[in-house]
Amino acid sequence: MTRRRHHLPDDDVPRLPRGRGLALSSAGIIRIVMVAVTLIAVLVLTKPCADATSKFVTGFDDTDAGVKPVDAGAAATPPPPRGTLLRADMTPEELKAAIEQEQAGAATGSGSAAGSDAGAGTGSVAPPR
Repeated sequence: MTRRRHHLPDDDVPRLPRGRGLALSSAGIIRIVMVAVTLIAVLVLTKPCADATSKFVTGFDDTDAGVKPVDAGAAATPPPPRGTLLRADMTPEELKAAIEQEQAGAATGSGSAAGSDAGAGTGSVAPPR
């Protein structure tokens, strides 16, 4: 009994190209060396440059920049609110009374009537939640 091997023609079977290893030209080697030197320089110079930048930035005083110190008491106290506060938890009667009270204060020229919080029907305005 004779065995026959079936061979396919070379054109039908794709073959992987066999290389001769890693071939580098002199320009490729120079590029690799330059990238390596740049990376080493970045690693070595990071700390001194960061320290110098930090000293430069933090070296400015408020007086150097022309900034005047702000009085803590004046900045901490906001101006008192003007007008009447209308809240969502007020009843329709309380809303109407507050609006009428504000309109009456505006008509007399005294601004808002902040001292009196009387509401219609309840005797006082409900506290905020």
